[in-house]
Amino acid sequence: MASKSKRSKGAAAAAKARDAHTKGIYLRGGTYWLNFQRHGKRHFISLETADFATACQRAHRLRYGPELAAKQGMEADIEAFFSAKKRLNVCSRQTERVHRAALMEFVKCHTFGIAVRDIRPSSVSAHYERLQARVAETTAQIHMRALRSFFSWCVETHRCAENPVKAVKLARVDKPARLRFCTKAERDHLIATAPDDDLRFILYCGFHCGLRKGEIIEARTDWFDLAGGSCHIQNTDTFRVKDRDSRHVPLTQAMKEFLATYLCRDELKGSAQTFSPKRFALKPNVKQGRHIYRYDFHKPYMNHVRAQGLPWVTAHVMRHTFASIAVQSNVSIFKVARWLGDGVEVVEKHYAHLSPNDPDIERTA
Repeated sequence: MASKSKRSKGAAAAAKARDAHTKGIYLRGGTYWLNFQRHGKRHFISLETADFATACQRAHRLRYGPELAAKQGMEADIEAFFSAKKRLNVCSRQTERVHRAALMEFVKCHTFGIAVRDIRPSSVSAHYERLQARVAETTAQIHMRALRSFFSWCVETHRCAENPVKAVKLARVDKPARLRFCTKAERDHLIATAPDDDLRFILYCGFHCGLRKGEIIEARTDWFDLAGGSCHIQNTDTFRVKDRDSRHVPLTQAMKEFLATYLCRDELKGSAQTFSPKRFALKPNVKQGRHIYRYDFHKPYMNHVRAQGLPWVTAHVMRHTFASIAVQSNVSIFKVARWLGDGVEVVEKHYAHLSPNDPDIERTA
């Protein structure tokens, strides 16, 4: 009886030891992961293997070994990276948010050999393949650009000897020409039927000035020179122009007439040309929250275009329309590129097919 009791206790102890050894290990996407808590912090870490025995060994090392210290070291490097970017004033809030998420996903999925100096191209390539299986190719390449920028900084600051991302060959992404855009009649109808002036401002900025969504939201009143008849898109304390290049776009007469009232709507006491400089032009009382945008006009905008039977007219289609109408009106592609803030080759690829017949063709006859 005593012998049976001892065997029973021994079996229970062995089962308990096995449970402790395998606790928190689970299979996700063909790879074993570990879920455990240390020092009050919950960790979800890829064990980077499909073999259960290997997963158990690695889980044991993680629970009781020092590997997490290396992970914390890379997180510290990431914080130092963004601090350096902020000091140089070359990283917008939106870029930091996107790149930080990409870098932290890399940290989360790569525990073994996570110190920056130990990262090899094979590890980055494996991460890229996992991204390709889970997200669109363009999104995967955004993650890779974030990693390339981070490791380039690590090389510059002597944290590692070489950039492992440079050895990873990325897939080619062929973007088709932008073919869909509004006609002048559709553009004017959307502006005329806008339910309020805030939405009308958004439509004018997109259709008449070619501003990007973030530029419309972050536009300041001093960007709009009504006397000179131009819009000056430039860096502010909360916004960085794409590629850091300020640009100037001439204002149409219709937009100038609208802005003369809209920009001064809170201050119409005297001349319509006077307004507080450097405040936000759109929703000036809305402050930056946790969202990527200070104010996101997506819902009212989409409600309006759907109500007018044009649900395909996204915010970026307004920018396409601005460029397409300009090219169709025989405006130089070089001018359009300057107004858009894009390269000439980009504008040629997407809009050159809209150019009217060129009389120079007769010279070849």
